[in-house]
Amino acid sequence: MKFIGFENLRLTDRNRAGGDAVFELNGEKAKAEFSFYLQLNECLSIRLNRHDKRLSTAELEKFISDNRQELKKMVQPDVERLRRAKRKELYGVEEFNSPHKNLQ
Repeated sequence: MKFIGFENLRLTDRNRAGGDAVFELNGEKAKAEFSFYLQLNECLSIRLNRHDKRLSTAELEKFISDNRQELKKMVQPDVERLRRAKRKELYGVEEFNSPHKNLQ
């Protein structure tokens, strides 16, 4: 089982994102859905959701546990991009002019 990357990363709730982790398994692609729990633009936690039956739940949970920090860093730029796009969609601006930068 070799990790290839993420596909279809999206905001699913105000403080949650979801995406498909793509793995190579015996020369074929297999996907597992991960949930990313967020606070502002920071990923606090990662959970396993549905996944291809060819992938073992125990192996996927161990993968998340062993690579948690790297996975969080990997999705952070996408989370920031998704949040900016959502702000633009809702409010027509990418950045708020707030004295409290950490509230964006």
